[in-house]
Amino acid sequence: MRQELARALPVIGEYIPTMQPSYADFEEVMQAHQGRTFADVKYDGYRMQVHRSKDRFKVFTRNGNELNYECYPDITRLVERLPVCIVEAELVAEGANHKKMFDKVKKRFRREGISEKSMKKYAESGIIDDVPLHLRIFETLRFEKKGLLYTPLEERRKITGSFDIKGIEPAESTVITSAEALESLVEQTLKQGHEGRVCKNPDSLYLPGKATIDWVKFKRSEPLDLVVIGLYKSDKFGQDRPFTSVLVAAYNDKTGKYETMGKVGVTRKGLAEEIDERIRGYITDARPEDVVFSDKLDRDAFRKFVPSSYINPESSVVLEVKAMNLNLTENWQTCGLRDGKAFSMRIGFAEQVRYDKTVRQATTTDAIRILYRLQEKQGEKNESSKA
Repeated sequence: MRQELARALPVIGEYIPTMQPSYADFEEVMQAHQGRTFADVKYDGYRMQVHRSKDRFKVFTRNGNELNYECYPDITRLVERLPVCIVEAELVAEGANHKKMFDKVKKRFRREGISEKSMKKYAESGIIDDVPLHLRIFETLRFEKKGLLYTPLEERRKITGSFDIKGIEPAESTVITSAEALESLVEQTLKQGHEGRVCKNPDSLYLPGKATIDWVKFKRSEPLDLVVIGLYKSDKFGQDRPFTSVLVAAYNDKTGKYETMGKVGVTRKGLAEEIDERIRGYITDARPEDVVFSDKLDRDAFRKFVPSSYINPESSVVLEVKAMNLNLTENWQTCGLRDGKAFSMRIGFAEQVRYDKTVRQATTTDAIRILYRLQEKQGEKNESSKA
């Protein structure tokens, strides 16, 4: 009982592993949420966990690291105005659509370890005033002396909606009571230029570090956050780059292993160099033991798919990848491998390095399986509507 009470009242200053959204279709969401769901606008920014006590504060990024406060004086000024609380919020910028908003947030981003010279250049550039940021609160985990982890979302939401500070606003949310209304709302949200919606069960508790159907996200296209575990160097082009393609993997949180999803080109200007900067010093000729590789890579016919070098996942980076679609076939991948078939990507595009995610926050094998099922279900629906 004492342990449960301690968990219900989070300690200010100690990072709480974040609850994560899962995947489902519109009908499944309404059924799981018992006919009523909160559909929050999905803002395109960086997820933050803000801790405010009477005399100090801490702001954590999604990967549990503290925010580089020196780069965000506008955010620290906002946080200082909060009451005693622990809240989760999206760090966002103004913009005509979600892409322009996120581009501004990325423009402001500086990871930990920035040199004094670079920090001075950053501050003198005027970017802090030119690209102001603010917070959209979507969760309250503690308010004053009350812990809220064991409080249903509907009650937590009342507190979240009470924040009235310039620059800190509650996330926009709509109560939905049917699958048809939810589908219509998501389509309308996308047309308005937002990233999507996250549906939340009003009766749900906050489950640190868990991904359940209590939270489900709907986006225009779902990017995959995959771990770089292998490198390829082309003999024909890109001689001025450290490598031209990477082998990426999903994380199987049931086995603790990483399972390969496919080869992705990183020839976009500066991307290979950006990855190389983070993994340099960890590159090896040996296959990492915590990555599951296909036996086919040991055959001569698949030699061209064998990376020239490898990176241990725990020392690597998360790469955001968008794919035309997902396949489940006999191939040389190992993601969800069963009866000789595994998941892979059809034409994957590398988007960006996700500095705000750890490798264990990469897209999981179970998530890939659900996304594939939803893709096939949508395909059947489209075919049926044509008939």
